[in-house]
Amino acid sequence: MKKVRVKHIIAASLCIFSATSSANIIRVDQVLGQLNPIEQRIEQTIERAQRLPLPVPVPQISIDELKAQISEPISNLPNVLNININSQNTAFVEVELENGFRAIERQWLLMANSQQINTLKQQNITIVSVKNYNALNMSLVRFNAPQGVNSKSELLKALNLDESAILDRNHIYQAQTGEPTIKVAQNKPIAPYCTQSVKIGMIDSAINTKHSAFKGASIITQSFLPQGLSSPNLHGTAIAGLITGKGAKLSPLLSSAKLYSAEVFYRQSEYAQGATLFAIVEALNWLVSNKIPVINMSLTGPNNTVLEASITAAIKQNVLIVAAAGNQGPASQPLYPGAYKSVIAVSAIDSKSQIYRWSNKGDYIDFTAFGVNVVTSQGNGKFGRESGTSMAAPHVSAALSCLLLKHGNNRTKALNELTSLAKDLGEQGKDTTFGYGAIYPPKSAL
Repeated sequence: MKKVRVKHIIAASLCIFSATSSANIIRVDQVLGQLNPIEQRIEQTIERAQRLPLPVPVPQISIDELKAQISEPISNLPNVLNININSQNTAFVEVELENGFRAIERQWLLMANSQQINTLKQQNITIVSVKNYNALNMSLVRFNAPQGVNSKSELLKALNLDESAILDRNHIYQAQTGEPTIKVAQNKPIAPYCTQSVKIGMIDSAINTKHSAFKGASIITQSFLPQGLSSPNLHGTAIAGLITGKGAKLSPLLSSAKLYSAEVFYRQSEYAQGATLFAIVEALNWLVSNKIPVINMSLTGPNNTVLEASITAAIKQNVLIVAAAGNQGPASQPLYPGAYKSVIAVSAIDSKSQIYRWSNKGDYIDFTAFGVNVVTSQGNGKFGRESGTSMAAPHVSAALSCLLLKHGNNRTKALNELTSLAKDLGEQGKDTTFGYGAIYPPKSAL
């Protein structure tokens, strides 16, 4: 009898999985080449188990373990990755850094005053751009560090800048896409958080504005990608669908929203998308200049002094920033911007108010909201289900948009009422899993 290889079983499973999943389309032919080490590990486990004397049971590999082993090589990106505009032009080159974070190769950002800009111009470096961001009251220099200079301390010394300089890498931040959702359950109809007209912003990927979910919706988009580089529309369409989309099984969190969407994500692979810090700063400036009171950021990455300073500058302009806590699991290190004290970090729960198993935990978690098996719009023009802290964050963003309107844009009163509305889950009081508690859609508008 011909031996059935584990890889063949996985390939067949992927075909079914790809056809039924609401996540990115899986290219089986590309995945198969990555399965050899997984196949070897699984078959070695089975062979060792078969040599064990009875009645010792043969170890079983669970579906979750198999999915984890399959996902690992798919989600990983090469240490060096060219982001190409076309076959002849490269927009920039990504490199992997410590702790698995990524950045543009040798590219740094300096929030500079005129004296520091003059100092930089006298150095042997390549200045890519110098831009003033009036809404944030800051200037940003983007430049390439000299060869061989790999740390902030080395760069400060090489550029004759003191340690107070707001200088950091042009890091890459990731969209918080959760695990694929296969199980389908009925969504309960929800009321919007409010019916009045409110402005809300999001920093994400592109939106498929031609989707039927957005018929009659008010969506203003602006791209902050290099010319010629397009943004995928999977993640952004899902987030926008929750905020303002309508369908047979989809009720908007805001029934009369004016949504400002800043496109910052580019395609890293068929399974991942990233955004440069430089693009995020530009997006923040655009949203603040349009006087957007609440900005939803369903993205995560490393701590970065320029990111923190930019967010601080935005908040000084009477803006509230809501961020996904992250989908790296309860043992993950803190992820940003959610982990900044000034940012409202949101974790995810399911329909039974149980925590999403991949939600980050930490003392920076402020609230949690429904984010598992959520019906929303998809970039392909269909409706589907998604899971993750990305799906939970828009609930808090929508609620705060309504509460700010109710309290005359008084942030303290809006946050205090939001905290009073939160249902305490887990340990009494604020905890590292649920924060102050869960925010649920109201039975009637706030």
